[in-house]
Amino acid sequence: MNLFYMLLAILAGIFTSIESSINSQLGKYVTPSIATLHSLIVGMTFILFINLFSGKLSYYNRVITVKPIWLVGGFFGASIIYLSSRAIPQLGISNTIILVLTGQMLSGLIIDAVINNIELSTRKIAGLILFLVGAIMYLKE
Repeated sequence: MNLFYMLLAILAGIFTSIESSINSQLGKYVTPSIATLHSLIVGMTFILFINLFSGKLSYYNRVITVKPIWLVGGFFGASIIYLSSRAIPQLGISNTIILVLTGQMLSGLIIDAVINNIELSTRKIAGLILFLVGAIMYLKE
């Protein structure tokens, strides 16, 4: 595995925790749905500027040529933000993140096996079991 991309993934995980915490706090002052909307508007503005300055905004016209199913990702992104901002005040950041990661691990393994035709090795299944045992141990008080 490429170290650079591994670091990018770790950074994405760090940003997930930070973003969840911020949206949870904002959601206490407004509502979780307004916090989600604000988060998405700020994110959209940020990515818009990146694409403007990098000269890649013109690629957006290609979006009309893809399968419609590939256009629903924003629904899931908004759902992640909203559901996390609802769960964090009740569960705490670390408990919420461990449960989010559990869902990601389980669904990711299924998607890799069924859609991406990636073989489910004994090592991957053992790693998933160890992860699940660790998650259960972490969540038990």
